[in-house]
Amino acid sequence: MTDNFQAWPYLDSLYDYQELLNKFPKLGTIPPEKIGTKIAIIGAGASGMSAAYELLKVGLCPVIFEASSRIGGRLYSKPFTEIDGSQSQAFAEMGAMRIPSSSRLFFYYADRFQIDYSQNFPNPGIVPTLLSYEGKSFLWQPQSPLPKDFQQLEQDWSSYMDMILERFYRPWSQGNLEEVKKLWQRYLTRFKRMNFAEVLFNILPWSDLEIKRFGELGIGTGGFSPFFHLSWFEFMRIIINQCETNQKLITLGVTELIRKFYTDLIETPRGKLSLDRGGELLLNTQVHSIEKVSGQPLVKIVYGDKHNIDFFPAAIVATTTRSMELMGLTFYQENMPLQNNQIEAIRNIHHVGSSKLFIRTSTKFWLDQHGNLIKKFPLVILTDELPKNLYLLDYPQTKYGVVCVSYTWENDSQKLIGIPPKDRFALFKKIFTRLHPELGEALIPVNNEIISIDWQMTPYYYEAFKLCTPGQEESNRVLYYQFQSCLKPETDSGLYLAGDSVSWSGGWIEGALETGINAACAVIYRLGGRLPSTSPLSLNSHLFNY
Repeated sequence: MTDNFQAWPYLDSLYDYQELLNKFPKLGTIPPEKIGTKIAIIGAGASGMSAAYELLKVGLCPVIFEASSRIGGRLYSKPFTEIDGSQSQAFAEMGAMRIPSSSRLFFYYADRFQIDYSQNFPNPGIVPTLLSYEGKSFLWQPQSPLPKDFQQLEQDWSSYMDMILERFYRPWSQGNLEEVKKLWQRYLTRFKRMNFAEVLFNILPWSDLEIKRFGELGIGTGGFSPFFHLSWFEFMRIIINQCETNQKLITLGVTELIRKFYTDLIETPRGKLSLDRGGELLLNTQVHSIEKVSGQPLVKIVYGDKHNIDFFPAAIVATTTRSMELMGLTFYQENMPLQNNQIEAIRNIHHVGSSKLFIRTSTKFWLDQHGNLIKKFPLVILTDELPKNLYLLDYPQTKYGVVCVSYTWENDSQKLIGIPPKDRFALFKKIFTRLHPELGEALIPVNNEIISIDWQMTPYYYEAFKLCTPGQEESNRVLYYQFQSCLKPETDSGLYLAGDSVSWSGGWIEGALETGINAACAVIYRLGGRLPSTSPLSLNSHLFNY
């Protein structure tokens, strides 16, 4: 495998968003008479806020509708609460919590906003890791071989994936994206409609027991057996795009990116502005329906108490596809703003459920007085029991320890949603105390505060992130390129989709940011603006045959 190679740009689009922003600090220009025009942005997560930020730059006035009481979406760094009711500097990352170095678009903005990401995220094998499987526990030290029961699995998996990565990275490192394209198409054709488990059964010489064991170990950040029914291509993307390697921890939390989008002062045709001065943010404001207006270049939005109606020349819907359904975007009706294939894609594309539980401890009990790791403590525990993953997190700005006591997905998450957080924690603590008594006994929440979330039960989200099931890649293509509807009057309704739910990298901030830029370009074009010839509107929507 090519040493020190970073896979960029991402597969499926092979488009360099970082280069676009480096060359063109503003995505385009708009006619003078359109300066100050209000544009609707529905959703204040990463995609909605990045789109609003880029549209503010060109002179537009984003009006951001957010159904909840906060900005950030699934970039949600929730502070713990001090005994006097104030917010602690310690927080729980309820959604995104680790950013791979290959996320160049994220780091473009992080560097612009001077966001600190100097710490590596403590992933399994990178830090001391306790593996617990079928009643046996093994301590896995960094740069050391895996325990005996897992060594052959790791060798088989690494050999197979290294062979694939070598094929991709050799031409990629030479700038031969045409060869990368051909290779990806070859895999898309070979493994079409196959799920993760089917590929493992067909490619690797493993027994059912070995595949089960591999599912508990995972491919870098924990057990992946809950994802075995999902498309193999989703995991090829994760691995080839290097989303599982060299991940960063954001010192002040991932919500810092959203706060900076909202408050960063920038030069615009309207003067020096930030979104909190040059736009509008409507919190606790649910959008109920969106329609195109017949015979007029307007989008009708019904929001708030359902009696509030406003009209905009363009709108960006930057929410989960589950929320899009509840806004009526999948209704077959007169003045529907989407095409039939887009409606079907929104209805059908798969989303993943996920649960997390955090506590704050009075000290970073795993460190000595000099900040060095006490040898008896692992920083990560992977287990085949209910909690699945535990992470000990060291945020330097606080004396408190932050413990992600459990992070689960899909069926493992579904098992938990009927259990109240306090009961969950009591059960998890009992399990971890049995696995590692000193660590388990140290899991004492400050002020008895437990923070948890089940994304599939959370209003306005209803799931955690998009990952396709086999055969849904074409639906993904339809949603990702929906923004290009602006290029043809017969398909342009003035409404453009964004968010990680319509991206090629569901579950990663990078996909949300990419689609935010796509949608912003569509708005500029619709208003008669000028964009670089190399903008995302130039992308070939049929680059691959899915």
